[in-house]
Amino acid sequence: MTFKLGMPTLIEKDSIEENVILCNELGLDFVELNMNLPYCMPNSNSPEELLRMKEKYNIEFTLHFPEEIDFACFYEEIRQANISLFQYIATWASKFGVEKINIHLNPGVYFTLPHKKMFVYDKNKELFMEKFKDSLCKIVKIASPLGIKVCIENMQVHSFIESTFKDLCEVSEAHFTWDVGHDAAAGYKIEKIYSKYPHKVSHMHLHDYNGTSDHQILFDGHIPIRDRIKFAKDNDLSVVLETKTVDALKESVKRLKESDNILF
Repeated sequence: MTFKLGMPTLIEKDSIEENVILCNELGLDFVELNMNLPYCMPNSNSPEELLRMKEKYNIEFTLHFPEEIDFACFYEEIRQANISLFQYIATWASKFGVEKINIHLNPGVYFTLPHKKMFVYDKNKELFMEKFKDSLCKIVKIASPLGIKVCIENMQVHSFIESTFKDLCEVSEAHFTWDVGHDAAAGYKIEKIYSKYPHKVSHMHLHDYNGTSDHQILFDGHIPIRDRIKFAKDNDLSVVLETKTVDALKESVKRLKESDNILF
């Protein structure tokens, strides 16, 4: 999957096929299946049915792994269960040609002190990194033979998360999802890392940030959208236009198409 534009699964819709039809109507290339939604789960969808949709509508799929799944969890039983869940979902996804699975590097639990928040992972950086790297190696070992790239998304960025991304750049099997809205909300800390390691970035979540909230319509906020599209094109990324409503998605696509041949 080289440079392509896609859309997220939308909670306004009631099935994968409804999303696929909209994707096709908007002239986009793929739908990112959100595995938090019941209608996207493996027990609701046979690979054969998803292959039928791909062929009928000429679209592809990526996967957005459940956001609450934490591959650094200190409870070994939970961490191993999360790895098993990844194997189950990745094996299912490979049967209808998924090439990228987006996972999350979660900041974990924090204690609210009188003057600041103290994150448990920040307090235990070495153990956090040991657990996450071990999980990453295991899920990459599962995904690679299936033809799937594991892409780690930047979420909330705190000091220990920023340093963790720097460390993960040294892991040859690691790929990244650049969520540009999350990055903007955190002061563009991840941009500095990804700009130094562009070959590690395989996927992008593109939405705007207005100083208060992200997932805004493109060109409604502060993010240099043209620069992000150029980065995506230069590095053959797949790009999810990650607005959250049908109307916002349609308006974002419209603005991209009207914006001085930005896509060409």
